[in-house]
Amino acid sequence: MAEPDRPTDAQPERRFDYESIPNGYYDRVLRNGNPVRRLWHISKFERVLDYLPEENGGSLLDVGCFAGSFLSMVPRYRFERQVGVDILPGQVAYATHNHGSAFRTFHYVPEVTQLRDIGEPFDWITFIEVIEHLKPEEIRTIFERFTALLAPGGRIVLTTPNYTSAWPLIERVLNRVSDVSYEEQHICKFDFFRFEEQLARVVPGVWSDYSLDMKTTTHFLTPFLALGSFDIARGLSRVVPHQTWRHPFGNLMLTVLKKK
Repeated sequence: MAEPDRPTDAQPERRFDYESIPNGYYDRVLRNGNPVRRLWHISKFERVLDYLPEENGGSLLDVGCFAGSFLSMVPRYRFERQVGVDILPGQVAYATHNHGSAFRTFHYVPEVTQLRDIGEPFDWITFIEVIEHLKPEEIRTIFERFTALLAPGGRIVLTTPNYTSAWPLIERVLNRVSDVSYEEQHICKFDFFRFEEQLARVVPGVWSDYSLDMKTTTHFLTPFLALGSFDIARGLSRVVPHQTWRHPFGNLMLTVLKKK
């Protein structure tokens, strides 16, 4: 397979209308939603935060920030300069109104491939559950932008569904019962065992520009335990740090790429 799984010629490609998602939808899920979905979002952000510097991290760019939920969890002492970008003006307006500050700004870009220089290079870029929504040519372009935007030695923290896990089954269930379907949203599908190979086929030369600093998975069972007790499930999700978690079958994959 030349690229991660994507629609074939026999299955015409359709692009999901992201404007149809209400402004602030996932931010409200994060704060007051169903306990399983709420923990799913909180836990993925906490896992990313676990890898970021505890203080004085410099500058942070969140690409595909949506309603600004992740950056709202990042205090100023960890990153003095925080920037979020997204292709949805309504979500960016929501993020600015609810989570913007003197050190945290949000910006609208018409297309993620049009991401351009928005100031000094960044020390860190977060790319949280975005890559699977992009076509291969869009991924190639955005990695070109990342290389221009990232300071030498800077890192990209990337998360995406792990198709080596139970996620394909979970996705089918969500497509049937959830008010937001992923059927048309997820275009490129990566899995834990083939991630390096798959990314190299989509972005030729990526491993000449970056080294793989870490690869792990998250969200194995604990989000589903939130049905019994949100607080207990969240506590359990924090027991094993990602540095020592080597289970390849978690439903989300978390990787860190370091710019050479």
